[in-house]
Amino acid sequence: MSTNPEIWQNLLLWNEFRITYLKGNYNFKFKFTLETSKLGVFRLSESRLKRLELMNELSNRGYSSTQITNFLNINGIRTIRTNEKYSPKLVWTSLNKYRKRLSRFKKDKIFNIKEELYITLKL
Repeated sequence: MSTNPEIWQNLLLWNEFRITYLKGNYNFKFKFTLETSKLGVFRLSESRLKRLELMNELSNRGYSSTQITNFLNINGIRTIRTNEKYSPKLVWTSLNKYRKRLSRFKKDKIFNIKEELYITLKL
């Protein structure tokens, strides 16, 4: 917008809204209730998270638990805590828990939304 006062006043004539300048304090107050299950999800180490993402990606591409097990074992990827080879049961259980973990991040619900505006005018 131009800083020229003549142009500025002409633009105001074309505006359909009435411009009112009130001096005062505007206080907005929001109240809401949030239900989330993210607080119960603990952080995983990066190596564990990468391994679970790899398993999930292979599963999404159509690999079975046995095929994922073979892929991990052939590539020398071992279990984190026991440093043993993967079994189909362990892969299936890991994927099941990981998918439940991912679903917990999508369960946020907002209830009781209340918005209030308080105006204190200064005359």
